[in-house]
Amino acid sequence: MDNFIESRQIKIAFGIPFDSLDFHELLVAVGELVESRRKKFIFAVSAPWLLEYGRNPLNRLDDTDIFLATDSTLTDMARKHGQNIKMPMEYFEFPEQIATICAHYGHSLLHVSATSLKTDILVADGYVPRSLDLFTNFKISGELDEKQKDSIVSAAANLNPDIILISASPNDLRKYVPEIYKNMPNCLLICTPSDAVKCKLKDKISNILSPLLLMRQETLFLQHIKESCSITVPSSISYDDKKEYAIIKVSGVLSSAIIPELGRMGKKMLQQNMDIELDLSKTTAISIKGLEAIFYLNRICLHSGKKVSIKNISPEVLTLLHQSGIASFFKDLPGIAEDEAIEQDD
Repeated sequence: MDNFIESRQIKIAFGIPFDSLDFHELLVAVGELVESRRKKFIFAVSAPWLLEYGRNPLNRLDDTDIFLATDSTLTDMARKHGQNIKMPMEYFEFPEQIATICAHYGHSLLHVSATSLKTDILVADGYVPRSLDLFTNFKISGELDEKQKDSIVSAAANLNPDIILISASPNDLRKYVPEIYKNMPNCLLICTPSDAVKCKLKDKISNILSPLLLMRQETLFLQHIKESCSITVPSSISYDDKKEYAIIKVSGVLSSAIIPELGRMGKKMLQQNMDIELDLSKTTAISIKGLEAIFYLNRICLHSGKKVSIKNISPEVLTLLHQSGIASFFKDLPGIAEDEAIEQDD
C-alpha cells in the first residue's frame, strides 16, 4: 500500500479523512490491498450518508481503513471549503466499478446486494463472460437480518473471495458490517450505502437544511483553525528514541513549516521498528494539513504493525482533535475537558 497512501492524498473534510483517489489510483490500491492478503476495509461515502451519520463518531464504522468520496454533491461541498477531493465514481455506479477492477485483475468477488450488478456495463468494457465466472451474487431480501448476516459470513468462509462488496442501507451497514468484518477471511471488504430516496415534506426540508448547517459548521471550524494558526509563535519538533518507544514532541504550531520533519521522524522511527508516542502538551495549534499529517502518521504505523499514541496533549489541541473527528482513530485519548468536568459535577 506504500505506493498510493501518501499524506498529500488525505483530505480531512466534515470530520472524515478522505483518501483522494481517482479510478486509476483506486485500481492500484485495490490491487495492492488484495495482494497483501490482509484484512482491509474501504467505505464509499455518499452525501446522504454523511449528512445523517458522518458527524456522529458513534455511528462511524471504526474498522474503516480507507474512506472514499463517491458523491459529486459531497465533493462539491468540500470544494467550497478548499478541499479538492478526487472521486472514482458516483456511489450508485460504484459496485460496477469495483466489479470492473476485479475483472481486470482476475480477482474473485462476493457481491452482497438487493440488486444484481449491471452486467451491461461490464459487457461494454469487454469483461464478460470471463468476469461472470469470478462473481458470486448474494442477493439480500430487503433489509439485512441476523440470518442473512450469518449466511454472508458462511459464504465468505467457503468461497474465500479476494473481495467482498456489500451494498446495503446505512443502518444495516452500521449494525451488521462490524461482525461480518470480524469473522470474514483475510480479504478486502468494500461497502457502499444504498441511500433511500426521501419524498416526505419533512425529509425534503431536512435535505435542504442539513447541508447548510453542515457547511456552516465546517466554515466555523476551519475559520477557528486559521485564526489559531495565524498567531506567530516559535515552532519546533524533536524526538527521543532512547526508550523502548520513540517520543516525538511538537512545540508551537503544527503547520506546513514543520510537517515534513514530522513525516521524516516518523518514518525513521518505523525503520527502527519502534512504537511512537506523540507529545502535544506544548502544541498551541494545528493547521488542517497538520491534522492530515497526524492521521497519515497513524496510518503508516498501523500498516507497519506499530502503534501511535498521544499521552500528553494540550486542552486546545485535544478539543481540535475531537472536533475534526481524528480523535476516534486514536485509542485511549481522553475526552474533552469541559465534558468531563460536567460529568463529574453530575
